Amino acid sequence: MSEYPNAKVIEEKASGKNVTERPKFKKLLETVTPGDKIIVRELSRLGRNTQAILELFAELESKGVAVLIKNLQIDSTSATGKMVLTIMASVATMERDIMLERQSAGIALAKEQGKFKGRPIDPKTELKCKEALSYIRNNNNMSKEKAAKAAWVGIATLYIY
Repeated sequence: MSEYPNAKVIEEKASGKNVTERPKFKKLLETVTPGDKIIVRELSRLGRNTQAILELFAELESKGVAVLIKNLQIDSTSATGKMVLTIMASVATMERDIMLERQSAGIALAKEQGKFKGRPIDPKTELKCKEALSYIRNNNNMSKEKAAKAAWVGIATLYIY
């Protein structure tokens, strides 16, 4: 980052879908001080929910912290930058919604064709479920809840199995 010799680089692989559930990003927000600038590669890395992104920008602005979106060369401190960021936040939300619609349509089609089976069950979980079922069969008075607990498997997992 020769462009920013004093930069502190924070990388996080968590999805930008949720602004608030990202530990490293939360820590960054707690440590920024007035005059700091957060630089991100693209707006979608901050989030994909218009309202959350706009709330984030308002919070950072109140702290005196600017945001620079590298691929757009937009700075959140200018009036034009704020307008463009608002529009781009809406676009990021729309892109996520379209992606989810396509994913849902693809899953529905795969189910129709009998190709979608869901995630395969973990062999260890399958063994635990079989164990729980054997408890139920061999002990007529044992409830599914007790059998699941005895086999160390969740009751919902047992019901699904």
